[in-house]
Amino acid sequence: MRYKNAIEQLLDEDNQETVYLKSDKDGSIQPFEQMALVAYDKKLYAILVRKEDFDNGNLESSGIVFEVDEKNQKLNEVVDDNVIFEVFDLYDKMFEEGDI
Repeated sequence: MRYKNAIEQLLDEDNQETVYLKSDKDGSIQPFEQMALVAYDKKLYAILVRKEDFDNGNLESSGIVFEVDEKNQKLNEVVDDNVIFEVFDLYDKMFEEGDI
């Protein structure tokens, strides 16, 4: 099996593996589970939940939104509340329509 970086994992519809991200703050490796990919304002966003919260069923308030930067192969945590709310609104609509 070939190693896939986090971006490749997120874009692979068949991927069921835990996504590991390196923290910019302290360099630690954190495990996440993917909730969804959401297109908004001509950009792609990933909603991820820390593995510990996912395993404990704490999904409601644990989602973190990352902008997917395919060109630089990076995930950038979104801090703009307006973007976060829009991405979660779109996620809710996708969930209601059964697209997730």
